[in-house]
Formats: sequence, structure tokens, C-alpha cells
Amino acid sequence: MQLLRIHYQKLFLCMSFFMLIIVVFRIWDRDGNTITPQQPLKAGLKGPERATSPHENGINIDAPALSAVRHRKNRHKNEKMQSALFVDLFLDLAKEETCPLCFGNYLCEDISAGFLTLDSDTPVVKEGEMVYEAHLGDLHKLSVKVPSGERFSLLDEMVCLNASLEVGCSSGSASVRSYLAKQPLSSRTLYHLLRTVGVPRTHYPLLMCPSKKLLTVIEQSFDEDNDHKVSADERIALYTSLAVAPDIVVLKILTKANLNVGFPRLAGVCGRIAVLEGELTPLSSLLDEPFSVRASLAAQILTMVDDFMEDDPEWYLFYAPWTIDRLAVNKEGEVVLTDLSSMAIVDKALFRDEYDEGTEGRNEEICNQECFQKFTAEVYREDNSLDEVCARVEDVGHLMYAAVCAMILSDMKQHKYVDYFTGSGIQRQEPRVTNGLLHDIPAADRATVEELLAECVDEAAPGGRFQAAQELREFLSDFLNENDDGDISDDQGDDGEDEDYDDDDYDYEDDTGKKKG
Repeated sequence: MQLLRIHYQKLFLCMSFFMLIIVVFRIWDRDGNTITPQQPLKAGLKGPERATSPHENGINIDAPALSAVRHRKNRHKNEKMQSALFVDLFLDLAKEETCPLCFGNYLCEDISAGFLTLDSDTPVVKEGEMVYEAHLGDLHKLSVKVPSGERFSLLDEMVCLNASLEVGCSSGSASVRSYLAKQPLSSRTLYHLLRTVGVPRTHYPLLMCPSKKLLTVIEQSFDEDNDHKVSADERIALYTSLAVAPDIVVLKILTKANLNVGFPRLAGVCGRIAVLEGELTPLSSLLDEPFSVRASLAAQILTMVDDFMEDDPEWYLFYAPWTIDRLAVNKEGEVVLTDLSSMAIVDKALFRDEYDEGTEGRNEEICNQECFQKFTAEVYREDNSLDEVCARVEDVGHLMYAAVCAMILSDMKQHKYVDYFTGSGIQRQEPRVTNGLLHDIPAADRATVEELLAECVDEAAPGGRFQAAQELREFLSDFLNENDDGDISDDQGDDGEDEDYDDDDYDYEDDTGKKKG
């Protein structure tokens, strides 16, 4: 009995000691993360110091921080949910499942991964196209163009019928069985395709002078893998772009030729959307800038016309429907032409040999409004003679100076509306209601500027327009040199809200279809 009591006493002592150890362990575990004066922070983990208070140990100082953390977590969760919704919308807009009856799939992987995302689900509608703002990663702001679905619907219908399938078939699958996958590019094939989607040739400037060399370059610009041949999928993407979005074709040609003559850069395509350089400020929104700024922009536009004619030894860029609404200014302060669907690319080999030596000897006759109307009426005719009409493009190319001076630069009443396109089939433009870019000219310079503008619009002697345009460009360029504080490109980001970036960090598509970098 005595031994039993001793046994229980030892057992009780052991249990008590064990419980004591558990209690001590729990107390130590509870306070183990508490930082005391004897427990300094490890180097590299020390956070920002904060002022101490005599009452600090009596309140829950971590409660506001915990609330902020929870708020950030909730906000991050909401942003992720919104981003996921935008990814779904992006993919829905792209319609990658319709490929290869699409523009291509260069950027589809970036969209699916959420690296290229929309900023909003609300587009801006411009000339029948929806335009969304987007960003690539955390830095680059881009513009997403979604063409009207009407031409795509007609194209889908044609492909199904051509593949001997019913209307409403899977057009992407049917396209590989259609002539789009097999037929080499020719003027005849393209005319047939345009009639299918309801586009008359007179509304398709890219075909103004469709030389064999131009058609070859168009095909080569869709050789995405740079293997020197056009696959069936690449050919279908080529015909789709020509039928629905000729501006993509023009951008690809200019990019392939390394001609940066005033156009937004093409980031790439996915399905039935195109992604272009963003952060473009409409030129019309800069009409209230100081005159020195507007003079600099006007000089850039005149330089753009020079580049269209002279920058490349093989190609002449002809653009007729100049308006202020078709121009914008990019982040670097450069003027760009945003409507490339109205661009004609002409092979200089079609020009007459005697004009090879220079611009000055081209204009042997006065050519003003009536002369331009005659030319534009002939050049877009279905039955025009390639040799006769296209050989004259260089003769009347200075129409571009006249259109820029009349429709964009001049604020004189007689230039509010000048029609160069009567009988051409090109949609007539409404009278300009906005101010010209060169309004409110300083009094000391008004007479000079208006005299040069008048000669630019209506030349009084052969070659007078070209000479006036060059003198006007040089005169306007001097304003920026005298007023360096008028640089509009410095206005962006001054308040710290718009994050700046180095454009060299972005991988735009190069002529091999690969990303640069």
C-alpha cells in the first residue's frame, strides 16, 4: 500500500512537471514573434521606423495596418477578376477560332496569358471601327482596332460557298479549301475578292497602280516565318487583310521596307483585331496650343509629304483625302497619319524616265483644282490604263501639298472647302468647320504665311506650289527654334500621373515576323 502511494506521488509529480512544460511552451510560442528591446530586427528585414508613443503598448497599433492589407488584398482580387473579364472580352473580340481566315495570330499568346490586356471594356467608335485602349505589361499603352463585322460576314459567307459548304459553316476550316489558300495574288483575283465584300475599286486606293512588283511585295510582307514563300495560312491572312483592313497591309509593307514616314507602328495582330501604337493625341485637340507649337506641327506635316514622295527610291506614297481628323501626335511629339486605308503605294518604275533627276523639273504646267479633279477621276476608274495614268502620278503628286495647305493648315475663308475629287468616286468631304492649324498668325508674320499658303493651294506658275511648300516649311520650322519652350511632348507626364517609358524596351514586329529585342 505504501509502495502504491509512492508510485502515485511520483506519477503526479511527473504529470505536474509535464503540464508546466506545456504551459511554458505555449507562453513562449505566443510571444515568440513579439519584438522586444532585447530582440533586434535582423539586418535586411528592418522596416521603416515609426515614432513611438507612451500609449503605444496600450492600443492595437496593428489594426489599421491589417485593415489596409485586407483592403489591398480585396482590391488586388477585384483587379484580377476585372483583368480576367477583360481577357475574356479580348479573346472574344479577337475570334482566334476563325483563323486562318483572320489577320494572323502573332499576339494571341500574349493575350491568352494576360500580358496584353484591355484597359476598359468601352470602345471609341471611329469610322465604323471600334478602338479600345490596352497595355502591354506595365508600361506600354497601345490601341486595339476591331474592324466592322460587315465585311467579315460577307467574307465568311463567300468562303463557305467557295468551299462547297453551306452558309454558316466554320469559315476558318473552310478557308483552307477555298481559292484564298491556293490562288497567287493578282489584280484580277483581288478585284473579285473586293466585289465579294462590297468594296468598289474607286474606294480602294491601294490598287490605284497595282504593278506586278507591288503585288509581289504585298505577298512578301505576309511571309511571317521569313522562309521566302507564302504558306496557305499566310496567303489566307493576306487576302483577309486586303479585303477587310487594307491599312494593315500598308503598315506591313512600310514596316518591311523600313519606311518610318509618319504612321503608327504596328505591334501585331491576333485573329480579327490589330494592335497599334497607342497614346496618340488627335491633332484637332491641339488647335489651342501656342502658335510656335502649331507651326512646328505644320512643318512636320509638310515634311511628311516630302517623305512620301522622296524617302524611298522605289516607292511613291500618294495620299489624297487629307483632313485634320486623320492626323495625330504620338508620345514623342511626332505627327502621324492614322488613316492608312486611303494610302496608295506606287512603283516609281512606272514613272517617266525624264523625272529621275529631281523634283524641281517635274511640274511643267500649272495644275490646280480642275487639273486635280481630272486626275483623280481618271486614276480610280475601273478601266484605267496602268501605263498612262500611273506614269502621271508624279506629275500631280503635289496635290498632297495643296490638300494639306487648304484642308489642314490654312485658316483663310477661301480655303475652308476645296474639292479635288469631283467625279473620282471618292467620298466628298464636308466643308471644314474647325480652325486651320495656322490660325491667329502673329501679326509680323501673317502676310508671309498667308502668301505662301495661297500659292500652295493655287499655284500661279509651274512649280510654284512645290517652291511655296518648301519655303513655308522652312519658315515655320524657325518658330520652334526661336520658342523652344513650346514643346508639347514635354507636357505629358509633368504631373506624375502618366508613367513615362522608353520605347526601345518594346518589341515591335520586325520584317521577319519575329519580336525585336
